[in-house]
Amino acid sequence: MENLSVNYKDELYNSLAQLSRGIASNRRLEILDLLTQASKSVEEISKETGMSIANTSRHLQVLKDSHLVKTTRLGNRIIYRLASSQISDLIRLLINVGENSMSEMQHIEQQADHIPDVKTVSLTEAQRMQKETFLLDVRPQDEFAENHVDGAINIPLDQLSDSLSRLPKDQKIIVYCRGRLCVNANSAAQILNRAGFDAYSLNRSVLDWQDMSQIED
Repeated sequence: MENLSVNYKDELYNSLAQLSRGIASNRRLEILDLLTQASKSVEEISKETGMSIANTSRHLQVLKDSHLVKTTRLGNRIIYRLASSQISDLIRLLINVGENSMSEMQHIEQQADHIPDVKTVSLTEAQRMQKETFLLDVRPQDEFAENHVDGAINIPLDQLSDSLSRLPKDQKIIVYCRGRLCVNANSAAQILNRAGFDAYSLNRSVLDWQDMSQIED
């Protein structure tokens, strides 16, 4: 009976260890965080992360073996998605734990928020201001199509400088991207403020926004 108990426990912990190996890499964490936004092909993930396709494929295979991602075929492309919504919850919880308990993360975030011509706004304040502001989503179009804040318009960051005429100068603009681990909202706010707009960076994700809205409801 004792051996049965030990074997049972060891097998379960080994299974959990296999899952944890999947997230024991900064690059794989980045991929998982990216997939909380939308399902993507190897090529899309490679472009967004700056890794080679070969390296991206190796990380994705580890994530698949760890049961963290699944695949579907779309024509000639293999599309990767999170294995379940719980994986998204896990990654977001890990980020929150890091932000709350690691001074290194807090320092990095504070530095990013204090670059020239960047003004930031909290999630609570952004939602309070929503009716009087222009909400701008600077993520790629596929991520905006997957999920976005109601009322937001989408101009990907790499198109922003050429699309300034679409934006109002008589309203405050709140910019958001993928969340706290993405600096693109700060970069977009800097571009806008230097062009004469009144822009604020919201360093939170669509999921953060929707979670807060459900709490308030």
